[in-house]
Amino acid sequence: MSARVRWNHPELIRAGIDQTRLVIDQGNDNPGSDDAFHFLVLGDSGTGRHRFQSPPRRIAERLLPHKADAAFLLHTGDVVYLVGALDQYRANFLRPYREWLHQGNAWKKMSPEGLIFNQPFLPVPGNHDYYDLSLPVALLAGLTLPLRRYLQWFDDVDAGWRGSRQGDAYARVFLDVLNQIPPARLMDHLALHYDAVWDGKRCLRYRPGVNTRLPNRYFRFRQAGVDVFAIDSNTLITPEKPTNNLRNLRGDLRSLEERRTTLYKTLASSNLDETHRDELFDALETLQEECFDLQRQIKQINQTNQAALVDHEQLQWLKEGLIASHRDPAVRGRILTMHHPAYVTEKTKCNQADTHAIRRQLRGVFDAVLKALGEELGTSRPVDLVLSGHAHCMEVLRTHDTGHADSNINWVICGGSGYGLRAQRREGAELTEQTADGSTRVVATSELFIGRNWTDAGARDGYSGLRVDVSEGRPLTIRLTPLVSCRDSKGWLDADPDPINLRS
Repeated sequence: MSARVRWNHPELIRAGIDQTRLVIDQGNDNPGSDDAFHFLVLGDSGTGRHRFQSPPRRIAERLLPHKADAAFLLHTGDVVYLVGALDQYRANFLRPYREWLHQGNAWKKMSPEGLIFNQPFLPVPGNHDYYDLSLPVALLAGLTLPLRRYLQWFDDVDAGWRGSRQGDAYARVFLDVLNQIPPARLMDHLALHYDAVWDGKRCLRYRPGVNTRLPNRYFRFRQAGVDVFAIDSNTLITPEKPTNNLRNLRGDLRSLEERRTTLYKTLASSNLDETHRDELFDALETLQEECFDLQRQIKQINQTNQAALVDHEQLQWLKEGLIASHRDPAVRGRILTMHHPAYVTEKTKCNQADTHAIRRQLRGVFDAVLKALGEELGTSRPVDLVLSGHAHCMEVLRTHDTGHADSNINWVICGGSGYGLRAQRREGAELTEQTADGSTRVVATSELFIGRNWTDAGARDGYSGLRVDVSEGRPLTIRLTPLVSCRDSKGWLDADPDPINLRS
């Protein structure tokens, strides 16, 4: 991604441009003074499945009544499944979110490259936005697509000829890809779009309906005295002690691939009813994700310098940004958004190595912030709210005393906005860790879980988006309004739980 945005290019340095800051155009350069506002959240949504009862489209429709006055929309990643391919964007992104697009009525003819939004639409990259298809799978997916469409099966697998090209598709759609601008025109481009000033540094101005690019894969912006930090968690998930048992990993991968082949054969049957077909597709999606994760782990083990895989530059940026934010009297709160959750009870993600890696990295940053600020932090916490996706559910958690600076923080997962949902683990709502003396302590508790077989909706699958209200004044208070819809044979049933006032 660095090369695509000309990261630290001499011309940008000479111009005094900060490529990690964003000013959202509100008619002036003042982001507001402790005013109330609300924003919307989506995540893990980018599927083209269920063409006639599309979950992404349904949740987009649930958000529409809240859109007009929303300050912005955050997307927690996995914008397009299965491998972030550019040729999947029209069906999996433009179609469901057309009301957020400038001249969105023409979405069928619109190129996904260089999109312009009519309201701030601010994603972070998910793991699927970085994935690529292996050559054999890509050929199979591409060559069989016409047949799959004719037979009306496999068309919904969300795989085309190619993958993301290491995030290139995501960059072309959302980022200010400076390496595509001829050198002779670069300064003119910077003068036109990097005209906002923040703390004496020039930065990119986000103009709804005009220019809606993001400066980098991670960035920050300010809204009514609240600093929002958006990070790319994909470069932060290297395990602390990666296994070197390649034989076991490869054996696991072969087993998953065999199960996947069996599912493909079953899905080829024309005798499946819609319910059974959907169940098999959900199982296939889970297997696909597990295969990709194992492939990534094997690739990491083959790296000669695994420590270099951790994006220390980004972690340092987050630490310094949080410290500066706490020392700025104009700031009344801080929100962090990313793809991978640090705390989660969804059954496929709660014990995943990625989850523990993110938890470890955030603890390191938050502990460093606490150490640097000391008494300056007072009763505040490094951040007031952490938003993530990756787990296919809606979940609200609260940490307890973890022994680190991530204690007593609100953690919200919004990853149930369209792709196959997952259930909560059988062990329940409490997450535990072993302490140094060998005892066990509860470090977090899940206070709301909505996903597969949601009990409050008669064991229906609950797809979800989220409205977040930030109150006027200080101290900062935040209210969550989950927007939930369940699908059955008759259509959609809305089943919204009560709003949640987060504890400070």
